[in-house]
Amino acid sequence: MKLLIALTRPQMAETIGEIIPKTEEAEFAFNENELSKAFSRIGQQLDYLVVHEDIFEEKYPWTWLSYIKSSVPEKTKVLVILSTQTDSLYREIIKRISLDLQISLIQGALTGQEIAEELNGRIFNKSSSHDLPETGRVTAVMSASPKDGATTVAISTAICMAQRMPGKNVFLVDLNLKSPEIRDHLHITTDKGYPLIQADCDSGTLEQTALVKACDQIKGIDNLYILTGIQRREWAEKITVGEIGHLLFVARKTFDFTIADVHTYPDQAATLKCVKDADERIVVVQSVITSYQSSWNDWFNSVWQHYGLTEKDFHLVMNRDLNGTLEGLQIEKGIGTKIVTRIRNVDKGAGLKAINFGQPLYLNEGPESNEFRTNILSLSGWLANRAKFELTAVNRDKKSALRGKQAIGFRRLMPW
Repeated sequence: MKLLIALTRPQMAETIGEIIPKTEEAEFAFNENELSKAFSRIGQQLDYLVVHEDIFEEKYPWTWLSYIKSSVPEKTKVLVILSTQTDSLYREIIKRISLDLQISLIQGALTGQEIAEELNGRIFNKSSSHDLPETGRVTAVMSASPKDGATTVAISTAICMAQRMPGKNVFLVDLNLKSPEIRDHLHITTDKGYPLIQADCDSGTLEQTALVKACDQIKGIDNLYILTGIQRREWAEKITVGEIGHLLFVARKTFDFTIADVHTYPDQAATLKCVKDADERIVVVQSVITSYQSSWNDWFNSVWQHYGLTEKDFHLVMNRDLNGTLEGLQIEKGIGTKIVTRIRNVDKGAGLKAINFGQPLYLNEGPESNEFRTNILSLSGWLANRAKFELTAVNRDKKSALRGKQAIGFRRLMPW
């Protein structure tokens, strides 16, 4: 294996050099001129090219990214270490061009040792993810019709389960590629997310360490990992089934429980692959006829049934419920499967405030959210039962909800 690593700091080069096996050929360059000479000598022989963004601080991203990609063969795996000095506009440009050129990104806010560990995982431990057993569970959460509340349900359920499964790692991933909203809901402003690992997913080389480091976290919930989606929405249709399949494959090996927020419309690989391969499929629905009748049935009849799925392969969550017993019966009849949880409508504009201020609705401890929190706990308990996991009570959790049972207060016993 032949590597070329271009860095501006010799100390970082020493740290990275320590993890390179003696059997591998590695060469370092410390400025643009040295990199250019190295390309002339060994460019066409490289297996891996690692370049720190600071090498090209005087050039525009579209210039130097194209330059390094064109200087090596198609087979060469190119990794770029992002700079901590780049402004947000250029950072976004780099991410978008990297997607086009299939260049993998490594976040810049890492120490030299952390970057060395990242490269070690991506380059020298390529078999690690594939050697582990596939054990994690995947739940796909989608809306029957746009804006039925799937993202809020997915976020809340992930938080609830992580808090009550301290010994398990929970993964929340935004695969709603045409309308990725988890970043906005949680007011995440970091440079992490799916763009950092998109090229690795496409090439089938994603490592567990890279996946974990691409995730954000919520303060105080150390076992919840959040992978935000792409910000280039027009790219959604270019992402392949194989790419998403590889991401889910590695996710199952890395995390105990994955909750994927997917798009309503099955017109993209992320939704199709995730729903097809999920262990549980949750459809969030409202008591609006365009939600539970026309929108859902159109897509089920034209797509899902042709993938071998039946109505019984999906489970319903009735969102923004107003305690209408007959409405629940009509929804079940219209879709052809059962409601497993009914989530009460939250008063006092708490839902809108949660989005505007980046405070997850489930973490709102005000009285207006009490029923909502209990309902989410009930859904979490139901999912945990299906996965044969046990939830641990927190504060004043209702034992029935921990077991996945719906409160009797809905005037109708729910089927479990």
